[in-house]
Formats: sequence, structure tokens, C-alpha cells
Amino acid sequence: MHIDFKLLLPILFGLLLFSCKDDEPTTNETPPLTESLVELGIQYGSESRQFLDLYKAESECPTPIYFDAHGNGGTTFIPDYLIEDLNSLGISIIAWESLTSVNTTDEVETGWSDAELMFQWVIDNANTYNLDVSNIIIGGSSRGSILSWRYGHRENSNIKGLYMYNALPSVWAAPEWWLPTNDVTAASPPIFFVYRREPGSSTNATDPDIHDPNNGAMIVEQYESLGIGDDAKLVHSIGETDNSDKYQFLVEFAESVLELCPE
Repeated sequence: MHIDFKLLLPILFGLLLFSCKDDEPTTNETPPLTESLVELGIQYGSESRQFLDLYKAESECPTPIYFDAHGNGGTTFIPDYLIEDLNSLGISIIAWESLTSVNTTDEVETGWSDAELMFQWVIDNANTYNLDVSNIIIGGSSRGSILSWRYGHRENSNIKGLYMYNALPSVWAAPEWWLPTNDVTAASPPIFFVYRREPGSSTNATDPDIHDPNNGAMIVEQYESLGIGDDAKLVHSIGETDNSDKYQFLVEFAESVLELCPE
């Protein structure tokens, strides 16, 4: 029997829409930080969806950058404590918007195009905002991991690391459209996966979740096959612990891969 995966993709991405909402904060409250260091809603393109929020670290030298892309149905909100922790290390944060949810191949490709435009805008405006675009981490949750993926794995020594939460749901069912492992090369940057659920959660009989750690495990195996397995780490089941914060490993990871400004 022939299965037309193109017909199945809207269904698969529809599942993505309904399963990501609990990953994202529900508040859009602006963090109480120094106003001069926070710029919200900066347009990187001409469409209303094409904007970013910038949390600038105070520094005498250009600052490394952590890029954040939210899951389906989320916003560009970044928690206060994370801004303060990264800014204290001299790391600026850019949380960027595209389509707020992606549920079809066309929407994913639109998000990929937005990512290219956004990163180029940051490169073009780095001097204005005192940013070190040779020293970045690309982060993404669920939808955000998909939209960030291709840019994150291009051969670019400026990308020092990838930090992904509940990464790469739904996309594995149609390998003739896109297979994430094909983007991984021996030059791919260090990657840190964090998952809320346990391996095999996608096939759980009573409470299935497409954010299955086995999705990330396939990438870890690809890193290992290329001889860079030491650069891939995966942590799962944080939802069963006392700390379910998806960012809990980010600061330590950032310190391990970024070149920070001297104090």
C-alpha cells in the first residue's frame, strides 16, 4: 500500500499545534530591567510577524548572543531570571518571532526563510547593538527547534552551540520531505537536548506525547557516527523531577561553549 506523506503532513503538524502549548509561559509581562538595555518588537523584516526582542548585556566588548525561538502557541517571552543570569555573564539574548505556530510544510519553510532573514538582520546591525555575531548559541523549543535547525547546522564557525527543548517533534514521519539527520555534519556545533518526558513517550498508551526523547537520540547517534559524540548531550524526563525548567542547563552550557568577555 502506498502512503502519501504529503497528505499526512497537515495532520502530523496539527498534532504539533495541540501538544506544545504547555511548554510555553502564558504571560507576556515585560521583565523589570533597565529600559535602555531592553528593546522589544524590533522589526527584522517588513511583515508584522517578523520581529525580535533584544535583551542587551552591559559590556565594554561585543557580547555573545543566545537566540531563543518558542514552541507552537508561545511568545517571545523570556523569564527574568534567565535574562539576569545570561546578562551577568555578558551574554545578550534575542528572542525572535515568525509564524507563531507551524502546522504544514509550507509554514515550516516560511519559518526557515524568516530565520535566514532574522540572522542576516542581526549580522548587519551587530555594531549598533554591540553584538558579537561570531559567538552565538541558537536555541529553540519544539516549533522553535524546527525553525532554527537548518541555520544551526550550516558550516559556520560562528555558531558555538545549539540548545533545544522537546526538539524535532512530528518531522520524522516524512523523510522524503525533510530528515533532520541529513543536516548534521562533522562540523555541526555542540548540541544540548532537554526533554520533559521519557523515551518512548510518543507511543505511550495512555498519555502520548510527540516530544519524544528518541527524536533527539537519533541526532546524538548521528553525532556519534561522525566521531563528534562528545559534543552531543541529552537529558530527559525533567517533568518527573523537582525542577522542570527547560532552561536549567543553559547557563552552564553557555559558559562551556561561548568565548565570554573578560571581566
